[in-house]
Amino acid sequence: MAEVVLFLPDLRVGGAERVVLNLLSNWSPQLRAKWAPTLVLGRTGGGLYDHVPSWVEVISLNLPRAGPWDFLATLWRFGSLMRHRRPLAIVAFHTANFTSVVLASRLASPGTKIAVSVNNLTSNVWSGNIARRSLIKFACTLSDYFLAVTPTIAEEMNSKSGIPKRKIAVLPSSVDVDMVLASRNTPVTHPAFGREEVPVIITAGRLSPQKRLDVLLEAASLLKSRTEFNLVILGEGALKADLERLALTLGLKDRTFFLGFVPNPWPYISSASVFALASDYEGLPCVLIEAMACGVPVVATQAAAEYVISNEESGLLIPQRDPEALAEGLWRLLVDRELRQRCIQGGLKRASDFRADTVMQSFCVAMENLVGEKSSESA
Repeated sequence: MAEVVLFLPDLRVGGAERVVLNLLSNWSPQLRAKWAPTLVLGRTGGGLYDHVPSWVEVISLNLPRAGPWDFLATLWRFGSLMRHRRPLAIVAFHTANFTSVVLASRLASPGTKIAVSVNNLTSNVWSGNIARRSLIKFACTLSDYFLAVTPTIAEEMNSKSGIPKRKIAVLPSSVDVDMVLASRNTPVTHPAFGREEVPVIITAGRLSPQKRLDVLLEAASLLKSRTEFNLVILGEGALKADLERLALTLGLKDRTFFLGFVPNPWPYISSASVFALASDYEGLPCVLIEAMACGVPVVATQAAAEYVISNEESGLLIPQRDPEALAEGLWRLLVDRELRQRCIQGGLKRASDFRADTVMQSFCVAMENLVGEKSSESA
């Protein structure tokens, strides 16, 4: 039995975190006998911490929150852990801050194979000053394998970052469709859902600039003269106060509800009429796939969801930063019954492509390729 380390900065609510939990939940006893997973966290906590399967060993490095000390502390503490454990392989999730993990692993345990999960276009997360770009490039040369969540990301890694195609595998994010289906019928008592004749538009995610919730609010402002609705926003983040002020300015205060972090968002999403994603970019938006699995029609920006959605078949695709287009997409899904039903059925079918058990099989193939290189090199 060989140890495989999965690394995350923490277990806050996000796509990468849910993907790791889905992988662990589908890590069978037979697979554990071959590869024993250890979950290493930069720091303890986060809204998903209690969702880790009880049999999984969890190690926290208790890192500082941010800044240069975080980087140096990762090098020291993670390096010490790797020197002691010397696992067969490590998979670093959360691409924005993988460099310290890779450097620590390579210095402390040279025989450990290193894979990096890349969940966004590298042009979005590997940018910065010359020193940072140089460090990222160096960390890439030290990594053995890359797991890109979409073919587009894999292609960009090869064409713009110069990573050989043989070192890249496409591994989509996984969604626990069965858990979504089991949870979605839980009753919702919030007043936003209290009137059956008033449709609910919903979104979920971090309240951060990337998600462009300002665009969603502007679209809602354009839509309010055409129909009555409530807008529900699930999630926490630094922009909450700014977004609440914008909702007030746009005359949306009485119909916009910021519900914060919700441990089980699927009953809320299932009870809504439309799910909207206005992001500037996404790698593979799990929450969008979860909404599709809930049987809710979705509208999303092309930059965020082109890999997931076939336009007007499994949802609607719109340009980014375009409130008018978003308002029109929301309107169409609210009033066009034929389009709405087609997108619901197409969305359910597409969501099944991302089932956690299916993705787990692909993950095992990727792990075989990763550790298989070690076997061939030492033979």
